[in-house]
Amino acid sequence: MKNKMFSVIISIMSVILISCGGEGTESSDTGDFNFERIEDTGKIYTFDDFKSIGYKKGRQAKSDKLLPGMTEAYWGFWKVPQADWSGKDMIDYELRFYASHSDAVSMGEVPADSRSGANDGPSPGKVRSKPPDEAVWKELLKEARECQGEGGHHTGACIVPKYGDFKIFNNVVILAQGTNAEEAQKHINLIIIGLAPASSTSE
Repeated sequence: MKNKMFSVIISIMSVILISCGGEGTESSDTGDFNFERIEDTGKIYTFDDFKSIGYKKGRQAKSDKLLPGMTEAYWGFWKVPQADWSGKDMIDYELRFYASHSDAVSMGEVPADSRSGANDGPSPGKVRSKPPDEAVWKELLKEARECQGEGGHHTGACIVPKYGDFKIFNNVVILAQGTNAEEAQKHINLIIIGLAPASSTSE
């Protein structure tokens, strides 16, 4: 009888331990790792929505230099909640605002694609960026490139695309820093997750 009772107790304890262990292995909401290139939740975002979550404006595109359909465009940075593999947690983002989601898709997708990842180069897979005079959009171009060598943007070789990928989220085209598409996609997901509280309070 005692042996039977002992077996029952062991079984119950095993179930409890397994349940607790299962809770610990659940992945947290960090942006890993479904990524949709185009997404629309129905909200129209403004720069203030991004500013409210800590996005820091570095530079704003001149109004007379905006591409068709653009209402505003910014280069800046945002502190992601999780540092990347190198320990970096302050990530560069370029934000391009449009009047509507449909405008962002119809007029914003091609220019964003040309500035991100391998498409910002002479041919797919190359890491060198196009010369400035060949860029689809020259505004905010200096901030969209990484520099190699000493001297920064003045004497360094600024030939590496900074933005690994982009996403059209509602009426905003978001380009994010990343050494590859996957890293940039994670950074995009993180800032969109960060926007969620701002969206709920403004609705």
